[in-house]
Amino acid sequence: MTSALDPVTARAASLGLFCRLPDSLTIRCILTLLGPKDLYALMLTSRYLHVFARNDLVWRRLIFATRDRKSTRLVFRGSWLLTYLFPNPEHDEACVNYLRDNNALNFQDVSSEYLHHQWLRSNTSFAHFYPPPPAPPTPAVGENRPVNPIIPIENYDDLDQETFYRRYGFPNRPVMIQNSGVESWPAWEQWTLEALAAKHGDTPFRISNIDSDNEPSFRLCFKDFSHYLLYNKDQDPLYLFDPYFADAVPEMELAYEASAFEAISQAGLSPRVSRRVPKYFSFDFFSLLEGDSRPPYRWLLIGPQRTGAPWHTDPSGTSAWNTLLSGHKRWALYPPHMTPPGHDPTSSTRLTSVAWYLDVYPFLPQESRPIEIVQNPGQTIYVPSGWWHMVLNMDHTVAVTQNFADDSNIIQVRQSMQADDTETIQIQRWDELALKLSMLRPDLAPALQPSEEDEQLQRLKTQSSWLDPHSENAVDQWHDRVKDIVQRSTGFANPGKIELIGTGQNVCFLTAHGFVKFFTPFHDGHDSFLSEVQANTILEACAAGAKGDVLAPPRMLGYGYLFSDQTLAMTEWRWPFIMTEALSKTHPVDLVESKEFMPEDEFGYSVLLPPILRTLSYCHSLDSRSLLNESQLDARADQPRLSTGYTARCLKAAALNHACWRVFPNHLLKLLPSYLPKDATAVFDPSKGDTVASLVHGDVNPGNVLGHLTEEDEVFRPLSLIDFGDAVLKADPLIDIVSVFVTILNCRQDLGMTKLLLDYWRQFGAKRDQDPERSLARRCMWHVLLWPSEGLSLHLVRCVPEVGEMTTWEQLEEAIFGWWSSL
Repeated sequence: MTSALDPVTARAASLGLFCRLPDSLTIRCILTLLGPKDLYALMLTSRYLHVFARNDLVWRRLIFATRDRKSTRLVFRGSWLLTYLFPNPEHDEACVNYLRDNNALNFQDVSSEYLHHQWLRSNTSFAHFYPPPPAPPTPAVGENRPVNPIIPIENYDDLDQETFYRRYGFPNRPVMIQNSGVESWPAWEQWTLEALAAKHGDTPFRISNIDSDNEPSFRLCFKDFSHYLLYNKDQDPLYLFDPYFADAVPEMELAYEASAFEAISQAGLSPRVSRRVPKYFSFDFFSLLEGDSRPPYRWLLIGPQRTGAPWHTDPSGTSAWNTLLSGHKRWALYPPHMTPPGHDPTSSTRLTSVAWYLDVYPFLPQESRPIEIVQNPGQTIYVPSGWWHMVLNMDHTVAVTQNFADDSNIIQVRQSMQADDTETIQIQRWDELALKLSMLRPDLAPALQPSEEDEQLQRLKTQSSWLDPHSENAVDQWHDRVKDIVQRSTGFANPGKIELIGTGQNVCFLTAHGFVKFFTPFHDGHDSFLSEVQANTILEACAAGAKGDVLAPPRMLGYGYLFSDQTLAMTEWRWPFIMTEALSKTHPVDLVESKEFMPEDEFGYSVLLPPILRTLSYCHSLDSRSLLNESQLDARADQPRLSTGYTARCLKAAALNHACWRVFPNHLLKLLPSYLPKDATAVFDPSKGDTVASLVHGDVNPGNVLGHLTEEDEVFRPLSLIDFGDAVLKADPLIDIVSVFVTILNCRQDLGMTKLLLDYWRQFGAKRDQDPERSLARRCMWHVLLWPSEGLSLHLVRCVPEVGEMTTWEQLEEAIFGWWSSL
């Protein structure tokens, strides 16, 4: 008999050839393809196949593959097999008779790890599944805090709208808000499960069916859903997730939102202003769009224990608020610059929240775990734009949520809606929204218009030389271009394996013979090309005088233009390029970027920072006679960047740039014109004794520092400094000091590393400024504001989210760079 065999032999004897396959593959991918007659036949074959063929997942999928999609009735019978046999109310008597005449079989000696996990997911109670205690309180300004380690809880009456914007909206930080008067909503009493079933039992609502590819959502009468909610044992239950509930039952809108139309005389518009939603979200820019122009934005959420939402970010760059009326939700969040462990955003299959918590969460190291909080009735959570979040319902829950656009996320909304020019509906929505919003809010106009980069991209697409580096159809053409450059620069006809490397705006490839970078016109691409070539030429000319402890850049193998003047029209982009040697040939270890292994303590920084400062000292102090290569790289080329003209151009563009980027809060942006210097000499003036550096790198950040992680102590040790595309000649060395402090030290002032920066500054011959109008702290803050791209400002705000609560630029400069005067 099979029962006398060991489990492996018993399984093989029972499953036959199926024993070679994992149980999950047999059940999820094979049996779900079969019809009911074949499944019944398999049940009679062996005990293992009987158990597999009776699996509720198989019958649930079969139901939603074959049911009448127009029907809004489906009576859950306690199992999906019974529901398949008796799906409608008229089958009630037949179902009772079947259960009376057919006793369930109990099979012993069927061992399956997959079925065991399925059983655990379906039967584990989450009623008390609270997260571990939160991390210690948020540290003071200036310490390393790329993300907020906890989700704070605020009292509604103590948090006004302006404070909310400065503390949470602007810095893009989540918060839980309590005592917001939800108890006064009619929905507080009207939206209990019993009340909804009694009043709207025959009303169909949209149900989310996460386990079905055939019917991921369908409409079901509420009385059938509430019955299912009470009796199901699914590992991924059905979930009422309806964006159209107010259309089906208009009175439900008034149960939590009383709407009014307020005329805005100066614009002639009538945006809808919500009076009952929490005051921080009372005006949504999308309310300017009417009818079908407005995308879905609000949802009624009702679900049993184990339902929720897998890892996702909210659509169209929006933020969201979610108010819980009953039950408890466990929230997990990661900031926009992180990807949740175990989640692949490019994959079509995603782990559900139950599977993630049971299968992935227990194995995460403490430092990789998400920020978590439990939401109770009466509480509202704010989830900022771009934050990854997952929700797990710990018991039966009823909630309402809305997505919205406002001052804090309008840039993300624009970028998201314009991201794919094939999404014509989204682009049309954005164009309509931008037009109306610019009339209502003229101060937002610079941020609403297409960026210079967007306009450049449109022009590029009309040129014969343009080739999208991310298009799958262009892979072979790009490889041909790389082969051409490798042969020109090295003489080798075969470049070996060609790998596309993601490095910001430029198009970069790694080959067996070196690194090839094509410069795009974005962010002064041609000037960047000239700067990188000039910097590499200078560094190679001075290489003999470099000490061994300097982070040497890779040797330049070739540079020029992919297309000549004779090939293209003068107005077309000729794709300037530079090729450098592969660093793996110069170093016996595999190099990685330091951004992957940033240190967390003083020891790690004491290893990372000194070599960087030694390298900057070398670059800054190069003999001026070495800057001898004044020959033009091209007949039409501009002079390489010199500090005076470079700073003046940045100063001229600064105010408009920040109005477009909107990285800093509104109240500081209004003060920016009066804070910025009147001319470039206020920032840097050698005639007043400011120290001149021969060569400034211009963008010292973790992505441009290469090195390796030692096996013995797992400390990152830098070996090379790359990417001199932002280099400036005869310039202010403070540019590099500011970049190091913000992007390498993450604005930390607590590790003693700021003394190293100040010592370097003094050793370089600089003295502490006596003029308060151009103190070191102010000049550093000016350099942040004059940076030609938003990256430095974004990183500073991420490290110091309290920026929003600072009322003046002077207060901000003191908080960030005041350590200059304290050492």
